[in-house]
Amino acid sequence: MSRLAGQAYLRTRLAIMTANLLGRERLLALAQLPFEELATTTGFDAIVGNNDAARLANFERTLMQKWLDELSALLRPLGGPERRLLTQWASRYELLNIKALVRGKIGQLPNEEIERSLFVLPGFLSLNHDELLNTDSVPELLRHLQKTRYRGLATQALRRYEERPDPFLLDATLDQQFYSDLIHRAQQLGGDDRTETVNLIGRIVDRHNLVWSLRYRFNYGLQPSEVLYLAIDGGRVLNRALLQQVLQTDTLNDALRQLPAGLFGQRAIPQQITLIEAALRDDLMDYARRAMRRSPSAITSVLAYLVLRHGEINSLYAILHARVHGLADDLLQEALNPLQEAAA
Repeated sequence: MSRLAGQAYLRTRLAIMTANLLGRERLLALAQLPFEELATTTGFDAIVGNNDAARLANFERTLMQKWLDELSALLRPLGGPERRLLTQWASRYELLNIKALVRGKIGQLPNEEIERSLFVLPGFLSLNHDELLNTDSVPELLRHLQKTRYRGLATQALRRYEERPDPFLLDATLDQQFYSDLIHRAQQLGGDDRTETVNLIGRIVDRHNLVWSLRYRFNYGLQPSEVLYLAIDGGRVLNRALLQQVLQTDTLNDALRQLPAGLFGQRAIPQQITLIEAALRDDLMDYARRAMRRSPSAITSVLAYLVLRHGEINSLYAILHARVHGLADDLLQEALNPLQEAAA
């Protein structure tokens, strides 16, 4: 398929797929439905079984499988750096599987129980879960992972784990390597594709860096040098020097005063980490909606759609999870829209 034909295919598929997006108001309306109607509307009632946790896990895998199927369709006309970029974005589910395997090994869970928590992945993602599942420890799992295309990620994670066998820091290391690889692949694009995609990914990195850095520093008490070591290069606004300036303060309030203007768009800087996360998420989603419709780069529009779709799937799962566990209506609305509740 020629590049021109591939671009036309992507735009056409994207125009069809945008009908799958629910939008913020529709999600909030779903959260207000009676449980039976919600289960019917979302397809949760088709997930059989007597165990709520197992049904929710199956529902989550079903939703994510739809996302992966859509991504597979969008990959069809792509080759070269564009295909490698979207494949890396899809590999976040391989990363989630790696994290589940690591947690299972640390918790000494039976292989059957670990396997039930893994996502079933499409053919273009080639991680051999069976081989990793049959390892006896986290270091052995990471050594096996070094034989795959995740060699760089596994080497860094193994070094960090052998220095300090802390599952919390291992998790952060895996995220750091994933996003570093994603940025590297975005930088291999050309022209508008590179500029537009790096801008979108930079917003994702800014959000990840700021939220987790503030948690590491002020909730978990890590030293600034430790936090900065876990930061990801490639943010749109928060470069390493600015992040270091934020982290060297003594209190959260002092840290927030160091944040650059424009990081939250037109919004005021929230004073709580959970609200900061919500504000950055809303800003990212607003930008992704604009990029999906208006970006001159088709690959950026596709990535923006996948970001939006993934965010909505997470929200939909959160609504079902809350309903199954009997969360009160006001608490659910607060969880879905914390900025509005905080302003009320």
